[in-house]
Amino acid sequence: MSLERAQPDLGAFRAVAEHLPDAAERLPIHLYAWVDRDAGHLATRMFSPLSGTVEDPATGSANAALAAFLLHVHGGEAAAFEIAQGVAMGRPSRLTASAWRAADGIRGRVGGGAVPVFEGVLRLP
Repeated sequence: MSLERAQPDLGAFRAVAEHLPDAAERLPIHLYAWVDRDAGHLATRMFSPLSGTVEDPATGSANAALAAFLLHVHGGEAAAFEIAQGVAMGRPSRLTASAWRAADGIRGRVGGGAVPVFEGVLRLP
């Protein structure tokens, strides 16, 4: 799958950031590919190298927005998706995302499990 070969081009990210200095640290790119369109299975990757996250293994907000976008594009009243993310970086995540039409627009939701990578404690004076 071509999605597995995707890599962020740091020079291109920096060039765009020069034109959008207020958004430079919030300049991600979220890629997706259908694995099985009929079953609603997707693979996604999220790159945001200027924010310090070269690649994110599970991006809830982006996948909820993706579900809403796909419902908008393909129509219908509701849609549900199974999403694999983080596979190419060796940290596979399985997410579920759904979207539905409400009176005020399209709503999206995401869920799934996560494996803790680290934890810490913050002590304030």
